[in-house]
Amino acid sequence: MIREMFDKKEKNLLLILGFLLILPMSLQAESNSGETSEPWYQFEILVFRRIAPGAGGTEAWEFDPGIPDQEGSVRLNRGPLTQGNKPIAYRALPAVEKSLTEAWSIMRRSRDYRPLYHIAWRQPVTHPDRATPLYFSLKPKSNSAFDEPLPRLEGRIKFGVKRYLHLETDILLRAENSNSLSEEGYGPSFRSYRMQDKRRMRSGKLHYLDHPVLGVLAIAKRYEMPVPEVIEPPAAKAVPIEAEETQQSEQ
Repeated sequence: MIREMFDKKEKNLLLILGFLLILPMSLQAESNSGETSEPWYQFEILVFRRIAPGAGGTEAWEFDPGIPDQEGSVRLNRGPLTQGNKPIAYRALPAVEKSLTEAWSIMRRSRDYRPLYHIAWRQPVTHPDRATPLYFSLKPKSNSAFDEPLPRLEGRIKFGVKRYLHLETDILLRAENSNSLSEEGYGPSFRSYRMQDKRRMRSGKLHYLDHPVLGVLAIAKRYEMPVPEVIEPPAAKAVPIEAEETQQSEQ
């Protein structure tokens, strides 16, 4: 659910991030009809949880909100980012390629927010109807009381492009509810929070997806293919004309 107004804490968060992350905004259309191949983009997602007292306490949450659909999705892999001069899609980028690292650090020190998941990758982008979604998950904590090894956090993210970039998110958080007991009468119970949202984006701009319990920061920017390095062949050794004439006359 997206609320129309932010409370004071939310405004403070946006002000901090806006001051910290001054990013260029591209106002041009995201697609070019003259292009013959799919454009590549670099994406970055930071998922965080609200931990301030009372966060989400006024909402009526479903007991079983369902789970994100994994069908047709891919997962990020680690490994070389390029093959030859071509980038490899869906490879997790190193920290040096991320721009929300400082935002993660700020939230780690905050009493109101807790960062959960931070990823960056590159991929070709096509029409939203044909786009391939990305699936991610976090393992439960070691002291988890779940009956099954369900992910503590899992989500489905899809980027597509028409005139603008389009982002679809479906994220599920399974969080311990320390204020109540499980049905058996012992131990903490767990509650599931699901965030489903769609957003039109502009390249180079920081976007904030709002939810009573969860939050998402998202950045997308056009990725330009590296220009192949041209290696000049070694120059041929010059032969003095006089010596060449001498060699010919001796044959």
